[in-house]
Amino acid sequence: MKAITFLGATKAWETTYVLPDGREQTAPFFGVALARFYPDLSMKVFVTEKAKEMHWAEFQRLAEDYVTELEWVDIPDGANELQLWTLFQSVVDSVDEGEQVIFDITHGFRSLPFLSFLAVAYLRTVKRIDLEAVLYGNFEARDQTVQPNRAPVIDLTEFVTLFDWMTAADRFIRFGDAQDLAGQLERTKPDYRTASKEAMADWSGGVGRIAGALTQVSQSLRLLRPHDAMTGSAMLRSRLLDATGNASIHSRPFQVLSRHVAEAYAPLALDEQQIAQDPISALAVEREMVQWYLKRNQFVQAAAVAREWIVTWAMLHLNYDDMLDKESRLGVEELLGQAIQEKRQSGSLPSQAKTLVARLPSVDQAVDIYHQLVEVRNDIMHAGKRKGAFTAKVLEKKVQELCGRLDELSLH
Repeated sequence: MKAITFLGATKAWETTYVLPDGREQTAPFFGVALARFYPDLSMKVFVTEKAKEMHWAEFQRLAEDYVTELEWVDIPDGANELQLWTLFQSVVDSVDEGEQVIFDITHGFRSLPFLSFLAVAYLRTVKRIDLEAVLYGNFEARDQTVQPNRAPVIDLTEFVTLFDWMTAADRFIRFGDAQDLAGQLERTKPDYRTASKEAMADWSGGVGRIAGALTQVSQSLRLLRPHDAMTGSAMLRSRLLDATGNASIHSRPFQVLSRHVAEAYAPLALDEQQIAQDPISALAVEREMVQWYLKRNQFVQAAAVAREWIVTWAMLHLNYDDMLDKESRLGVEELLGQAIQEKRQSGSLPSQAKTLVARLPSVDQAVDIYHQLVEVRNDIMHAGKRKGAFTAKVLEKKVQELCGRLDELSLH
């Protein structure tokens, strides 16, 4: 295991550092105490020229018997942006892919602790390090009534996960994908080996249920399952409301995000009973879902759902009972296809006496939108592998335009 520590250029004080688990070590530098807390470390000590002159010899003498490797790394003072980038790169270069690492930010000078924290987050993502701990010997909070003074060691590791929450939140806000948020919630599950039955039940009944609902909604939206997305959103809304008084949900960063999650999925929420009893409302929500996709730049999903939406819309107006019956859907698609062909040949749709399609309200708009959506959807699904394929820019514009035209079709 490797330790990254910093050595400052301030006066060193003999201090007893106390870990959260009660272990303690007395040393003038927290890095030395760290070496004793975790024997057999490989330790890299980042020092400015002044800090090296003041303390390196004593640090080396006190720590070398406890570590397998001890090496100092020269760093600039961090007086300007270029020096800060140089310092950041030095920290990044000092750690290998997949290493198990402890970071000590106790004696960092100026902005070093902040920069170190960013380096930790960067290394977790880019080099996939196994982060053992981020520790801070809180000398400022020491107990000065005893000699040597006693300083608590704060474990900041949990706060590094805030970067994971930020990434998950960004993905949710930009794309509406809450899968990473669900994953973060899953990671808050107590360890069954040490947690009480009450704590496990509290998590399962609150956070765990929300994580499950988030997963269902995200998967359903990603894989074009409007019905499941609607029922999942309704279930998520219910579970968020149920968890309002649950202490565990409010102890995590999700507390800040929960309202945004609820608001984002609220327009899509419809339970099984509502869908069965009011298919018009279900159709309205599904049309809202198309716009939901567009707002999040998910054009493939928007085009696919919009095309199927018109088929369902036509079935409702033609008084079909089962919107999911395969043969019925194929029959309506054929009717719409025939109308497209007849309009191409004669320039107008046939009279109502000749076709069921003519019974549809706004039939000219419906056939025109459906025709173009079929072309766009097919162009997307064929991945541009045909002559005359649309460019990506044109496709995006067409999807936005056609999906916006769904409002031209009356639901009643």
